[in-house]
Amino acid sequence: MIRTSHALRPSLAIAAVCIAVLPLSGCFSGQQATTTMQAKMNSGNGVQAQQGPIRIENATVVKSADGAEATLLVRIFNDGIEPDALTYASINGTPAEIIGTEEVAVDLPPGSSTSFGWNSDLRIDLGALDAEVATYVPIELGFATAGLAPLSVLVVPQAGIYEDVTILP
Repeated sequence: MIRTSHALRPSLAIAAVCIAVLPLSGCFSGQQATTTMQAKMNSGNGVQAQQGPIRIENATVVKSADGAEATLLVRIFNDGIEPDALTYASINGTPAEIIGTEEVAVDLPPGSSTSFGWNSDLRIDLGALDAEVATYVPIELGFATAGLAPLSVLVVPQAGIYEDVTILP
């Protein structure tokens, strides 16, 4: 039998508790942890997507207060080394109008980010949206080089932080 001094017993108890905390804690449950899985799902406004070198962030559909029109708020990054262009957009299966440029497409230079709807004259608007607030609608963004990026985006009302968003008919 191993004899320990009375001074060592509290130290051993503390060490045992510290070692037991790691496997008993629920903070990390591996790759299937709820917090890990949530990062891969639509969790509300601000949907993200990647299409080749094009990164799409904070995609949110804002429906007008009268429910007649909608606009897509989004920031698009070209993380590639070649230029690209946004050439097509649809909201809930209906082609949307890309507004703010004389050209048919919006240029996306390499290493750039372009905002649509927030602090920008560029917009992606839809005359009429047949979808309820708090539902997800399919969005397609078409790029000249990167191809078609499908997303599922939340529809929010033109209220609260979205109250001042301009939505053109």
